[in-house]
Amino acid sequence: MNKSVKLLILIALLHLTLVSCQKNMKKKEYSWTAAASTPENYPAEIFSGHLLISLKPNSYYAYLPFNAIINPKQGLGSNNNFTMDGATAIAPKVLDITWMSYVENKSYSGIFNLDADKIQALMINGDREPFYDTKLKKIIVNKYYDYEINVGLIPGGIILVWVGGSENTTLVGRYQAHEDKNVNWMLAREQMTNNSEMDEDVADVVSRLPQEIKDQITQGKIPFGYWDTLLKQYNLIPAVKPGYKVETLYFNYVNGEFESIFLSLDNNVMPIRKRAAPRKMNIVWHDINDRRMESDVYFDEKKIKALFEQTKPNEPIQFVIEIDRNTKPRETTGISIKLKTNDREIGLQEAIVSQETFTKSKPY
Repeated sequence: MNKSVKLLILIALLHLTLVSCQKNMKKKEYSWTAAASTPENYPAEIFSGHLLISLKPNSYYAYLPFNAIINPKQGLGSNNNFTMDGATAIAPKVLDITWMSYVENKSYSGIFNLDADKIQALMINGDREPFYDTKLKKIIVNKYYDYEINVGLIPGGIILVWVGGSENTTLVGRYQAHEDKNVNWMLAREQMTNNSEMDEDVADVVSRLPQEIKDQITQGKIPFGYWDTLLKQYNLIPAVKPGYKVETLYFNYVNGEFESIFLSLDNNVMPIRKRAAPRKMNIVWHDINDRRMESDVYFDEKKIKALFEQTKPNEPIQFVIEIDRNTKPRETTGISIKLKTNDREIGLQEAIVSQETFTKSKPY
């Protein structure tokens, strides 16, 4: 091989290396921070909690929020406690946690291996988020790589873990902790002189809960196991008539997941996946005069759960959305929904708590 050929090969290799480096430089890396949650009115407090990169000595870890009462108001999967601790370009592999369940006056502990591959797969490609650029007068689709890993603390020592991005939240694990009677809460509360003083703090928090929850505690009727029933998923596909000209669908599900469906970006193709019963639906559609409208529909959790349980195991289900395209802004009717299977229909109107429609000047 002569020197000229060798030089050409070397130049070609250098070019490929440079292109590869440029691509890697352009590729964004995902990052995540830590959060914690509980079902509404079943508060908890973390004594010690970490999301670890590994169990090796001196491995990096991110703190979960502690020294605060956790009690979000938006249902399973929502949170009002988070930290700025997290990591970039590496998924957590282990959860190590100890916490107090106030309604039980019990501490729980556990160390759990997380599904790091599944967590990374959800984050590595970013979350698609479209918006309308008013100057360019067109839709721009950005990718966001900022995520939140939310640890849900459920009565009975159950732990749920979600990965949430800007447009989607996915449940990635359920774990069972053990009761821990050896937690020294004096380490978390400098003013305490005896561990039994934690009972006073628990009683104070419980005294401020709704009467329904206090009755559950005194009557021994805390609904252990109820939250596991919310995790059930169905072969559920939202269905809308093409003539409705629906742009987007947003779903909050009772299992704490959230999904954004961008029909106008995806040629009206509905993604195929398992879905839990919805807690809330937001839909952007066009009325009879082609005016853009937005409707919120809220469901009663227990009622919609009961209606979904009337379906047969593993059967295909359509979530049929019917729209009165003459619906005016501020009206509280206009959207009706039913479940449709191969052999029957189940109306969901009795499960709808409220709905309201607004005008929407621009998409997304």
